Amino acid sequence: METKKTLVFDFDGTIADTLPRILAISNRLAPDFGYRQVPDNEIEMLRSVRSREALKLLQIPMLRIPEIAIRMKAELQKEMHLIQPISSMKELLIELGVTYRLGIITSNSESNVEQFLNANDMAFFEFVYSSSSLFGKNRVLKRLLKKRQLQREDTIYIGDETRDVDAAQKTGIDMIAVSWGANTADALAQLNPQHLIHHPDGLLTLLSR
Repeated sequence: METKKTLVFDFDGTIADTLPRILAISNRLAPDFGYRQVPDNEIEMLRSVRSREALKLLQIPMLRIPEIAIRMKAELQKEMHLIQPISSMKELLIELGVTYRLGIITSNSESNVEQFLNANDMAFFEFVYSSSSLFGKNRVLKRLLKKRQLQREDTIYIGDETRDVDAAQKTGIDMIAVSWGANTADALAQLNPQHLIHHPDGLLTLLSR
């Protein structure tokens, strides 16, 4: 794999182990918004389907997603101090930062991301780009490329969701899907990302080829 100049990481589930906390908050908010809670025995099933299908299964109305997202971020802000990096991610980023420019794109809030990075001594990133858009992430990626003057051929996107794979393919940039986050390896593989890895060390192996 040829060397690229910039690695753009998704945040939740890719860098930070936020998903258990997000699920707990989501279950707490479910009565307020009238959607289904997720029992433990359904978590893997939800990880195996695409994002829109998961919303349907949880009976979350699309029109209420912006409102729910605002509440989720506010609740998550109170608990960011409890969230840890994905295992061995910090060490990996230190090593990658020697060779690559590092950035983050996220639907989480910039303040939540900065709080996490500062608390874990992980201020390795040249930029944190936040957008509230849950879907249409390809448009967010395109805006990021334009704003940061990044060339498609010099950028790799790294994420853990099927919508991340969709966004990279529509944007025309290389994609490395990771299976330790929101979606399972099988769900990600069905979308044919250029690369699929199962542990952070696999990212270093792949990029060093």
